[in-house]
Amino acid sequence: MRKIFIPFAAVIAILTATACGNKSENVLLHNQQDTLSWAMGMSLAETAQSGFYSFDQATVQRAFESTLKGEKQPLDEQTYRELCNYLAFLVAQHQRTTAEKSNKQAGAIQQEYFSKLVQEKGDALKKSENGFYYEVLQAGSGAKAKAGQRINFDFLSINALTGDTITKTYGRRDPVVHVISKSMFVGLYNGLQLMPAGSKYRFYFPYEVCANVEDIPSYTPVIYEVELHEIYKD
Repeated sequence: MRKIFIPFAAVIAILTATACGNKSENVLLHNQQDTLSWAMGMSLAETAQSGFYSFDQATVQRAFESTLKGEKQPLDEQTYRELCNYLAFLVAQHQRTTAEKSNKQAGAIQQEYFSKLVQEKGDALKKSENGFYYEVLQAGSGAKAKAGQRINFDFLSINALTGDTITKTYGRRDPVVHVISKSMFVGLYNGLQLMPAGSKYRFYFPYEVCANVEDIPSYTPVIYEVELHEIYKD
């Protein structure tokens, strides 16, 4: 009797965040086989309820049990394969739609943040031609930094939406000595070149110019406070 092995990996991928979050007080899981088996059952159930397609749960359950029993299936091999491909297409479509919706919402939040920032800061806030805003916290009297120069600076980076510190040098490590180059994320690369030695700036970077900053969700703006101590002549 022909057995059907359904490729669940694609559909399970969208369920990872929730598939292991539920509990049952009446079930005891004693070993790895028990826990993996339970997770498999949860994933299949969540698949039927996931929203990328309106499944008939009774039919899903009957097909699952019938396949495990090795019974003759109502789908021929070709039809089954075609339907599996279509399921994979539906999953990919659902993922794209979900991502687009999430990015649209996040982009709107970022836009609202900058709109409020401009209103609150007024003339103290300057806008760079590179698409970010900044404030001069402390004016410097030294030469202005240029690409290719080696500099010495401290910084503090903050998630602008939550106020949480991402990373900093102050109180944790020595100031950074780094060449201003495109190995930096684009916002910092351009921002440093606005600063004279001895100055301290606060930059407000939209996600688009700091997308490779660690631990930052999509479309989350980042605040960078930078204190430029010295520009080396070598």
